[in-house]
Amino acid sequence: MANDSTLTILAGDTTLQTAYIQGAINYCNLTGGGTVRLTAGTYRTAPLTMKSNITLRIDSAATLLGSPNMADWTVGSSLKNLISNSGTITNVRLTGGGIIDGNGRPWWIAFAADNTIARPRLIYLSNVTNLTIDSLAIQNAPTFHIVPNNCKNVVIDHVTINTLDVLAKNTDGIDPSQCSNVLITNCSISDGDDNIAIKSSGAPAIGGCQDITVANCFFGIGHGLSIGSGTSSGYTNLRVTGCNFVGTTSGIRIKSGRGIGGLVYNVYYSNITMKNVTNPIYSTFDYPIPAGTDTLTKIPVLNNFFINNLTATGSGNAGIINGLANSILQNIVFTNVNITAKKGMTMSYANRVTFKNVIINRVAAKNGKNVIATNVTGTNGF
Repeated sequence: MANDSTLTILAGDTTLQTAYIQGAINYCNLTGGGTVRLTAGTYRTAPLTMKSNITLRIDSAATLLGSPNMADWTVGSSLKNLISNSGTITNVRLTGGGIIDGNGRPWWIAFAADNTIARPRLIYLSNVTNLTIDSLAIQNAPTFHIVPNNCKNVVIDHVTINTLDVLAKNTDGIDPSQCSNVLITNCSISDGDDNIAIKSSGAPAIGGCQDITVANCFFGIGHGLSIGSGTSSGYTNLRVTGCNFVGTTSGIRIKSGRGIGGLVYNVYYSNITMKNVTNPIYSTFDYPIPAGTDTLTKIPVLNNFFINNLTATGSGNAGIINGLANSILQNIVFTNVNITAKKGMTMSYANRVTFKNVIINRVAAKNGKNVIATNVTGTNGF
């Protein structure tokens, strides 16, 4: 930050505190940067706009609470996310040990009645260089919780997302989109959709999505750690290590489809444990796509897929790994993988597949036994 100024805001009643918080953000930005601090209490707010060189500090006994009045989320004629920005900005941090609560239930109820309605994200920050979100509980988003879009140098650390209402559909946890140099670490995520979804679709501002590390995270209820569904602008270099999955529908998941795909290259998973995960390894290029999509272009591609040291128990199946007849999966290497499941592993349309010490249901992986491979060439070790 450019200076050490701190503006402290005291909690209000049930009226909106938006003007006070936004005014403090604007003042700190105009004077070179600083910290806007929310002390103990609840701060009900409509959408806020972050600016360069600002730390929004929400103390451990403080809650930043989205307005329960859905109309408050519309500014002018536009539906706004609770925390967002305008234009290109730098050096933004959300921190403090407190809570950001999207008060999402009115939106979930409305969506249950009409799944065509638009819903805002909780935190959507776009075109930010040097973004940190740490030491916060972030919950009850109307839809996605945290979306860095077209951002560089992102750190998300010690964040807890715990949104488990049965109505909380499509409430993804963390969705880096078109981002580069991202670290997600020491997070605990349970929600109503993907725990993490890494996306790269549309016209890339910074060369697609690349160089993302996910380390030492816990994934509970949700759809797992996903790449996709949109991968059309490409994705390179994902490293996942030291993570624990319990009760997710999927663990390692790559999802895309004809018309929304691109190259996914160099994905590494190591030191992973899973318990009661339905699909511990799930890669498919037949993901549902919008009607009218041109399926002859933007074909998904996966090249260099590595799993090392994975243990899964109580699974529904050992793995589903499917390419396409016109997009053969290339260079898959599994090392020290041990999975117990009701069903074995299925694989199709792949080339150069190597298993090293892969155990499925207590016996070594064997094609035709606990692995069913169709249109797979260049196999080694099973």
